[in-house]
Amino acid sequence: MNTKLFLAAFLVLAIAAPAIAQGPGPLGRGGDAPFPEGRGGRGGRLGGLPPRDHAPAATGTASITGRVVSADTGTPIRRAQIRITSPDVRVNRDAVTDSDGRFEILSLPASRYRLYVSKAGYVALEYGQARPFEAGKPLDITAGQSLEKIDFSLPRGSVITGRITDEFGDAVTDVQVQAMRYQFVNGQRQLTNAGRVSTTDDIGQFRIFGLMPGDYIVQASMRTNSNAAIQSATVAEAPSGYPGTYYPGVADVAQAQAVTVALGQELSSVAFPLVPARLSRITGTVMGSDGRPLAGAMVLLRGAGVVGPPRLNLGGGSPVRPDGTFRLTNVPPGEYVLDVQQRPRDIQNLQNVNLSELEFASMPVSVSGDIDGLSIVTTTGITVPGRVVFQGANTQMVTVRNIQITTAPTGTGSLIMAAAGRALGVGRVNNDGTFELRGLSGPQLVRAGGLPVGWAVKDISLDGVDITDAPFDFRPGMTPGGLVVTLTDRVTEISGTVRDSRGQPVADYVLVVFSENDKLWGARSRFVATTRPNQNGSFSITGLPPARYLAAVVPSLENGMQNDVALLAQLRARAENFTLAEGQTLSLNLEMAPQ
Repeated sequence: MNTKLFLAAFLVLAIAAPAIAQGPGPLGRGGDAPFPEGRGGRGGRLGGLPPRDHAPAATGTASITGRVVSADTGTPIRRAQIRITSPDVRVNRDAVTDSDGRFEILSLPASRYRLYVSKAGYVALEYGQARPFEAGKPLDITAGQSLEKIDFSLPRGSVITGRITDEFGDAVTDVQVQAMRYQFVNGQRQLTNAGRVSTTDDIGQFRIFGLMPGDYIVQASMRTNSNAAIQSATVAEAPSGYPGTYYPGVADVAQAQAVTVALGQELSSVAFPLVPARLSRITGTVMGSDGRPLAGAMVLLRGAGVVGPPRLNLGGGSPVRPDGTFRLTNVPPGEYVLDVQQRPRDIQNLQNVNLSELEFASMPVSVSGDIDGLSIVTTTGITVPGRVVFQGANTQMVTVRNIQITTAPTGTGSLIMAAAGRALGVGRVNNDGTFELRGLSGPQLVRAGGLPVGWAVKDISLDGVDITDAPFDFRPGMTPGGLVVTLTDRVTEISGTVRDSRGQPVADYVLVVFSENDKLWGARSRFVATTRPNQNGSFSITGLPPARYLAAVVPSLENGMQNDVALLAQLRARAENFTLAEGQTLSLNLEMAPQ
């Protein structure tokens, strides 16, 4: 595909430029919400809407009006969903377009906002989004300001259709088919689901719609309890079935061929057979940390490196029997993570259950045949108390109501979720500033979110040791004294504009700011941030830690790519350096280098 034509088409069809009626006062500057830690946009929920937040919203005197039309016909789109968010002022509101495609959002307080629009069958967009899988632009709104003609021209979503058969060419029903794409998640290039999951009908056909234009890997997966999977068994000693199969009909994702869909295109030639393979069993025992069988716990299997919820039905799942044994069947060949999760509902004496005492375990498993006699010992993990400390001039006026302390594994592991609906490794801060993290195990980064406006993390220490930017290995048997999360109101801010080589203002760009120290690069780094310009072409990023930085301006950047250390190494040569001191406000005038 011609990349320049591809980008040009998206630019023309995506979003109309707004006309702005300025209200009094200077433009507000804040973090590029809804991204973590109140900083510049570090990815976004493009192709979907941000998570809901039901906290009471602030009110004000600003307003936004606009219209949503179809890019291909220009006709109004009724009942398109509009969502505007700003965590700085706790605003998360929805609106719906009328029969003329118009919407209006009133009583907004001054802040920095993100605006999203979606409608079934169309590509979901963020305001200012000019390219697929890229962040949109923030809207800086002042008190009393009226932003008019915030118009969207929604392109039709791309569609992939096709047919799934068995190795004999016969149609297979109830196969789950999904379009996947590679992107950087948690600092690693991973294959993630990029749209709706379709299910084949009685003649084996599927249809995946609402996709962004781009390159996709199409995967077909047979549910282990489906009729086709059961009928695929041949002889008892050598059961067979269908593992996940990728277009054009291969079991190894490394051999998969990507399919490309243009803007609004319906690609209908994606037909391929499932690949039969011998399915295996996994058996073993699960013992608790006290040496007794962990009866009632669930043993689950998920693909190694899977982004999102684990495939709980893979291998069927298995409860641990009273003697500690378990059995998983119909497992396709591949690399997996085996999770053991103890749930409150599986424990008889439920009234005495302490969530911090629930046990769990995870271990990698490579399946190429039957695995018998696997031995697993679970742990409760580590419980760590902590407190939040404020250092600043206005500590009496600040509230801890929305602060949340979390831990994040440094690898591809996922947090074990308690059935009570609360994640282990997540602590809500109490009114007195204390919190507790439960179920910690292995190397973890500690992070603070939901910070009050004007505050940032200064440092995080465990028993007097600084662990702000390095993972700490929480090992069984440890008894840490406590975490101290120190927040400061001496927050850094950089702002400015970008010009081209001829000195002309540039309104469409991505600013990447990263530490000069490459050891501070990577996922979840506080020293890497990206942002796009607001509606006036200026940028701002708040909350970067004091350090020496590099700033590079690029025409576009896909979400998550700022975590690619190879990309940052390439940008280093053309980046401008600057130094940020604690609490410093710095104005930068940057230049976009010719491509």
